[in-house]
Amino acid sequence: MKQAPPVAKLVEETRELDVRTFRERFEAVDRPVVVRGAARGFRAFERWNPEYLSRTVGSVRVQHKLSVTNKHPDFDQPTLAVSFARSESTLGELLSAMTDGAEAERAKRLFTGDERFLLRRREGVTTLDSELAPLWEDVSVPEWVPEERLYTVWAWFSGRGVRTWLHYDNNGCHNVNAQITGRKECLLFEPTALSELYFFEPGGPNPAHNCSAVDVDAPDPMRFPRFFDATPWRASLEAGDLLFIPAWWAHAFFHHGDFNANVNFWWTPDAPRDNAVSRRQAAIEGR
Repeated sequence: MKQAPPVAKLVEETRELDVRTFRERFEAVDRPVVVRGAARGFRAFERWNPEYLSRTVGSVRVQHKLSVTNKHPDFDQPTLAVSFARSESTLGELLSAMTDGAEAERAKRLFTGDERFLLRRREGVTTLDSELAPLWEDVSVPEWVPEERLYTVWAWFSGRGVRTWLHYDNNGCHNVNAQITGRKECLLFEPTALSELYFFEPGGPNPAHNCSAVDVDAPDPMRFPRFFDATPWRASLEAGDLLFIPAWWAHAFFHHGDFNANVNFWWTPDAPRDNAVSRRQAAIEGR
C-alpha cells in the first residue's frame, strides 16, 4: 500500500510585521513567516507582466534552465547533463515560451538569478547587472533585510506548473521571497529533518549536495522510508506576499500562476547558525 506523506504544518501568516517583531519572533529563532500584501508597495507589483518585461528587458540575452519535465532540476533523468540542461535566448523569447502554448511545454523553462543576478554584494563591493538594472529600479529591499548584510538579489520568471527540486541554500543566508506576479506554494523542512531528506552524498556522482534525492511529488517509500517521518511546513503565496525562509531550511516551490515573477533577497544572519545542515555544509566545504 502506498504510504501517505505526513500532514504539513502551516507557516504562520500576518498582515503587519514591524522590524523588531520580525527579529524577535522569526529571524532570531529561525521560524518562517508569510507577510500578506507586504510587496504591494513595489513598483514591480503593478508592472511585472510579460508585456512590460518584454518591453523593458526583452532584448537581453540570458541563459535559462531547460528541463524535459516541469521539475528543475529533474534528478529522475538518466544523466546529469539532462538534469542540468540550459538554453539561451532573449528574455522576450523566453517569456513567450513561458506563456504561450501547452502548459507542459511552458513548465520546461525557468529563469533564476543562478543565470543572471540583479545585485550582488561581497566584502563591501556592490555589483548591479547593468542590463537588468530596470528591474532593480522596480523593487525595494524589505525593511526586515539589513542593508549592510545584503548578499544577493535574484529575479525568477516561470510559467504555470514549474516545480523546483527540494534543496537548501548553501550560502548560509536568510531569504525573503517576494511574490510579484502569479501564485506559488512552498514546502519547507527544518534543519532537524536532515536525516530524513536524503541529500546527495559528497563523493557521489551528483555534485548537487544541497539537493535531496527525493521527488516530493512522488516520494518512493521503498527507497526513502525516513522521508515519511519528516514533518513539512507549507506556505502559499499570492501576488504581493513575502515569505521569510530561514537559513538552512530545505524548500521546494510549486509555481501555480499562468506567469510567475519573484524577487529573492538573501542576507547573512547576525551570527552563523549551528545546526545539522550547517554542519553538513561546513564538512563538505572542509571548514
